[in-house]
Amino acid sequence: MVEYLGEWLAEYELGVEDIDLQHHFFFNLINRLARELATTKDIQYKIDLVNELTVYAKFHFMSEENMMRKNKYPQFMHHKFQHMELIDSISRVSNQFFLTEDDPKGDNIINFLREWFLNHTEKVDREFADYLKKNLSVG
Repeated sequence: MVEYLGEWLAEYELGVEDIDLQHHFFFNLINRLARELATTKDIQYKIDLVNELTVYAKFHFMSEENMMRKNKYPQFMHHKFQHMELIDSISRVSNQFFLTEDDPKGDNIINFLREWFLNHTEKVDREFADYLKKNLSVG
């Protein structure tokens, strides 16, 4: 059974306003995707929801990467590579979802996104936020 992300927790905050706002929206998209995939039978709607999340992820990643470039973040390429891996993985997992009938409610997509969001935000994004707060301007 799929595990939703639940309610936004203060521990998800990184202390960088733009990133926190975007993460909160991304979090809400994952929760909405989980609810909708579990209840709708409209395949085009499901495709559109996954596409919406993917497009938003690309926007968010570009925004973070622009902050990293501006602030000369030493781990920029490593972080960017993780972003590219996520986009590829979303594509792979969602294609598997749409091409098979093994997972009618999208549990694999949601569990993947949940784990990725929580791990990436807590570890990789927190390192970048700490770098910004310690060394440079956030704006």
